Amino acid sequence: MNYILIAHEPSIMRCGLSQIISMLPAPVTVMMVETPAEMASALEQQPFDLLILSRHLPGNDTLSMMKMVREKHRATKILLFSSREEKTRIVDVLFETADGYLSNNSSEEDISLTISILVPGHQRLSSLRPAFTNPLEQLSSREIEVMNLLAQGLPLLKIAAHMELQVTTVSTYKTRIFKKLEINSIVELLDKVRTYGIRKLA
Repeated sequence: MNYILIAHEPSIMRCGLSQIISMLPAPVTVMMVETPAEMASALEQQPFDLLILSRHLPGNDTLSMMKMVREKHRATKILLFSSREEKTRIVDVLFETADGYLSNNSSEEDISLTISILVPGHQRLSSLRPAFTNPLEQLSSREIEVMNLLAQGLPLLKIAAHMELQVTTVSTYKTRIFKKLEINSIVELLDKVRTYGIRKLA
């Protein structure tokens, strides 16, 4: 059983996300809250595999909330939702801190795919692909391009501008890359690149 906590306003978004999650293949228990205090209390009461957090949850600073989760609940992944494509420097920090990012107008397919990647027991990519001597060989050409730019130290906003993509799309590519390579940070990505070499586009 996987446990997902939705901390989002308004209630229609919480209900919509809960309905999408209910259609995923693996068993999931969903809890919904609407304030930072309720979120903190829920996290203290039991462990969650995934926190779906609104960028605009009233009553607290989003970055502070995310840092709290990172410090106290390290096993909990964070999927950040925003009402729009934001371009400020502070939001770029939020993108880098979260495990995934989506806008509120993301399609049901994008939401399902991202949650499936982030939550254990859903779409296990390792069981769907053949073994690779070089793990970088399993990446698509787009994923290779994103990986190479991440390895150069570029933030998601600059990668999105360079590739002429939305930040949400680049964030999804980053999530897929990390899942396929079984890593959790840019430091680990750099280790993979140093070990196996930068992949050239076909």
